[in-house]
Amino acid sequence: MAEKVTPGTRLFNLACALLYTSRGLSADEIFSRVAGYSESHVPFGDKRALNKLFERDRRELNEAGIIVETLNPSNDKQTFFYRVSKQEFLWPNGLHLTPRQIALLNLAATVWAGASLSRDAASAALRIRGLGEIDDLSELAGLAPRIRTHHPSFTTFSAAIEDGSQVSFEYRKPGESKPETRNFRPWHLQNVWGQWLVLGFDLVRKEPRSFLLRRVIGEVKVNKADPKFCSKDELKAAQTSLQDFIDSNEVTLRVKPDTSAWFRFEMDDKPKATPDEVTFNFMDVHLLADDLRQYAGEIEVLRPKLLRDLIEAGFEKVVEIHHG
Repeated sequence: MAEKVTPGTRLFNLACALLYTSRGLSADEIFSRVAGYSESHVPFGDKRALNKLFERDRRELNEAGIIVETLNPSNDKQTFFYRVSKQEFLWPNGLHLTPRQIALLNLAATVWAGASLSRDAASAALRIRGLGEIDDLSELAGLAPRIRTHHPSFTTFSAAIEDGSQVSFEYRKPGESKPETRNFRPWHLQNVWGQWLVLGFDLVRKEPRSFLLRRVIGEVKVNKADPKFCSKDELKAAQTSLQDFIDSNEVTLRVKPDTSAWFRFEMDDKPKATPDEVTFNFMDVHLLADDLRQYAGEIEVLRPKLLRDLIEAGFEKVVEIHHG
């Protein structure tokens, strides 16, 4: 009798398979060949349970900083391939580390990468080699964790928060081509539906402000190491104001059943009254439009109209570029 694959081993096998494929793997290839899925796979059988398991595993990998991309090379809205982005890594939600802790984790990652593969890891690698995607098992050292976010400014802002320092950076607002210089004392880093932002005090406008890391242009410069920390009351008031803004930005989507979007938004767990609709809050409608374009054909934006218009405008721009 084959030994049961634990959830942790299944996630490791999936990460290895998706990291070392250049073209991506289809869901059927994953279900039939990756241990942890293959035991439950029945050719031409009902795959709803495996699809749900895969989408949950994808979310766990994403939260751990291993970003799973969805590819649709034929653009037929039917066949999708999956692979791990080797460039983009996210912090787990709610995780806050000091610069010293980050340094220690990076040191541990270096040691991990230099170590030989364990017996279990080598066994997983042999199974993945069966996919025809890996030539050298030593490549699996690339699975060493890397401490990154969507933007390199995260670490600088984090260090400035700990030191109470002032910073300056270039920031491009939506719809504007020329960035503005911001002089800022960061207080707090926060994630809103995958959008990282830094909350703090604008030294020119003399008021609390928040800025999205994805809109920061170039390097964040530390201008002054003059420890001055905000009070609990100041931070609480700024966070309350920010939350009020987030609460005012709400999106509702209608999601097509049994698609990547359906599992991404955990639609099986939604109230029966609106089984195909999902509502959530966001920080930046332009960045949200960018993120939702990958689910074209799988979602319908019910509100706000601005989001729907921005998604459509993005596709029109792509068509215009390709057809000159």
